[in-house]
Formats: sequence, C-alpha cells, structure tokens
Amino acid sequence: MRNVTLVIAALILVSCSDPATAPGDLPSVTGSWVLQSLQIEGGPAMVAEPGAYTADFTTDGLVSARADCNRCSASYAAAGTSLEIGALACTRAYCGNDSLFDEYVAALDAATSFERSSSSLVIRYARGNLRFVPED
Repeated sequence: MRNVTLVIAALILVSCSDPATAPGDLPSVTGSWVLQSLQIEGGPAMVAEPGAYTADFTTDGLVSARADCNRCSASYAAAGTSLEIGALACTRAYCGNDSLFDEYVAALDAATSFERSSSSLVIRYARGNLRFVPED
C-alpha cells in the first residue's frame, strides 16, 4: 500500500509541475525581432544587413515588418507553436539586386510554425526557416 501511495504522490507532483500546462509559459511570437538568417531548402542565406529585415508581432494579432527598403503589415494567428500570417500588404520600392525582399516576404507569407527561446525566434515554412534575435 505504501508503494501505491508513493506512486500517486509522485504523479500528483509531476502533473502539478508540468510547465506545458501553465498558460503563462506558452510560447509566443510577440515582440520585436531582427532577422539573422534566411534558410531556403537547406542552404543558409546570411543576411548582410540584419537591421534591414525585422518583424514586430503585437499582442493584438498584428505583425509589421521591415523588408529591406519596404514596410509590410498583416494580421497573424498563433496557437501553440502553429503560426499563420495573413497576406502581407507591402510598399513596393525597388531595393536593389541584392535585396532579399521577395524571399523574406514569401517566407513570412508561408509561415506554418515557430519555435521561441529567450534568445531567438525561428519561423518555419515549407521551404526553410527564418531565424531572428530580439531587437535591441
């Protein structure tokens, strides 16, 4: 009987301390982020000018992004680690031949999930991922 009591007590402690069940600990994309790398189909594409590509996710479901010399905005929905960004509305200035504008906007439009740590945000899409760090 004592073993059964110990097992039940252990199960109660484990279920109460499970951080995945605490609402405040759920992952969130909320915050201001600076793009560090854009990976497309396995090949990393480092961003030469990180400050030129940013994303700011607000708590009210809106994202605004800097995509080189253009600005974009859309709504977004995140549930668990799933992420869906609505069609981005962007200004359309020509940013130069080396711009990652098209690739960056396409990646955000195709976002499917994210992973967040204290020092980074990774947004995944079918062809690769975007890696961000918090904006200073």
